[in-house]
Amino acid sequence: MVIKKDLDKIITLLENSKKTKPVECPYLPSKVFVQRYFVHNSLSEYEFEYLLSQGWRKFGYYFFKPECPECFECTPIRVLTEEYSPAKSQRRVLGKNNATEIYITESSFSEERYEIFKKHSEIRFNQKATKENFEYNFCISAVPSFIMEYKIEEKLFGTGYIDSSSKGLSSVYFAFDPDFSYLSPGILGCIVEIHTARKFGKKYYYLGYYIKNNKTMEYKIKFPPYEHYNWLEKKWEKHALDREGMLPNKI
Repeated sequence: MVIKKDLDKIITLLENSKKTKPVECPYLPSKVFVQRYFVHNSLSEYEFEYLLSQGWRKFGYYFFKPECPECFECTPIRVLTEEYSPAKSQRRVLGKNNATEIYITESSFSEERYEIFKKHSEIRFNQKATKENFEYNFCISAVPSFIMEYKIEEKLFGTGYIDSSSKGLSSVYFAFDPDFSYLSPGILGCIVEIHTARKFGKKYYYLGYYIKNNKTMEYKIKFPPYEHYNWLEKKWEKHALDREGMLPNKI
């Protein structure tokens, strides 16, 4: 639980948080994108859980949440780890990875991990990565964190960057070598991280924001049961799927 002095600290951070300037939304071009944010270099697992429970996310020391005018499409998602069971297709992914070895390591810079991230960014998203941004977003953290490495015959092909709160694990990012796409490393990473959260006694696995009908985010609702955060009601609600397995239009 968050004790009063910790809560006072968070309240002060939130009161001093700022808004970004409005820009065109990168996900929904017809809409305006605005973030509320603050920068801080040290929070406890309990303080971080409080923020996650209110819909916040983070990279490095940068904490943020969407605060777009008249838009609530960025929906926080969290998997209920104790109730999750891999679907048939996900069990097939596990079967394909019988030879995959998984290691947990501390959050730090690695040239090998950076090369994976750079290749992943360029090939899958046509984006150029910089070492500076990589180090800031994934090699330092204001909260307890770690990295999971995925290897075959000592060859690194996937890396999961994970933050830890008092009640959950939060997926910061998963990068993989596109040459190993046949192993479905992104899906594998989610399965492994959910089971890791359960093993660590964490109730939730936070998957970040989901936007309905966004193809790159569809995987986030493939790990039921999960909850979504209702921005208007300011509470988490267990999902109700329509026939396509998607969230309903109004949440």
